Amino acid sequence: MNQRVASALIAIPFALLVIVLGRAYLAATLLIFGILAIREFYKLAQCSGYGPLDRVGIVGVIAFVALGYIGLEHTTGLVLTVIVLMSLTWQTLVLGGQNSIANVAITLLGSVYVGLPMSTALMLRCVGGEHAGLGYLLMAILTVWATDIGAYYGGRLFGKHKLAPRVSPNKTVEGAILGLAGGIIAGVVVRWLGAVLMWWPHLSLSHSLMLAVVTSITGQVGDLAESAFKRSAEVKDSGIFMPGHGGILDRIDSLLLAIPVVYYYVRLFLS
Repeated sequence: MNQRVASALIAIPFALLVIVLGRAYLAATLLIFGILAIREFYKLAQCSGYGPLDRVGIVGVIAFVALGYIGLEHTTGLVLTVIVLMSLTWQTLVLGGQNSIANVAITLLGSVYVGLPMSTALMLRCVGGEHAGLGYLLMAILTVWATDIGAYYGGRLFGKHKLAPRVSPNKTVEGAILGLAGGIIAGVVVRWLGAVLMWWPHLSLSHSLMLAVVTSITGQVGDLAESAFKRSAEVKDSGIFMPGHGGILDRIDSLLLAIPVVYYYVRLFLS
């Protein structure tokens, strides 16, 4: 058993347990992971020659998690405003304005890139009620995991055509297609099984398919985006959090885009 498989066998049950236990446990876990993830993101930015304000970004992540736990979705603009003000003030008064545009922009990007998914994950956990929220969040996570597994092994077995060679040379078109297929199957089966066992309300086949498709596609885009960040920083992994898996960002990169998309889909079309 290689390190990748062994680490996954530990991480997956832990993640599912935290989600099932409730929002308080989920919020505490997301807060820890969020702080670790944004530090990795800023480290990538520093390796690329930029100077993000890591303390400001960490404050932003904490604010996003806190407001997501409380459920104050409409305060997202307030968090962004505070981050921008803090970044501009620190950049101007402390750092003297050097590389101001890039550093402030990257600081804000890091907070949104990591913090907003943490916030929406907490709000998704309770949207439509305790049981429905549990179903939506589990569906999103398991769809992303199935996509990752399908793309990884599909690419190794059948991959011939490069998907984005300048960003991630090992990813292939065949792997992406099989990853999408795996994600769709997982998403539909999870929602169907949950409804049959009365763990959460029934969801129509059309919405199940659409949610699985958008979750799988945005998950793969999130994976490629983080690969682009690492390519810019000229590093293989964002960190060394898990053996065989790299850093926190390497493990949650797909979810960072998929979770907000699922949340807003549910709010727009299913609530």
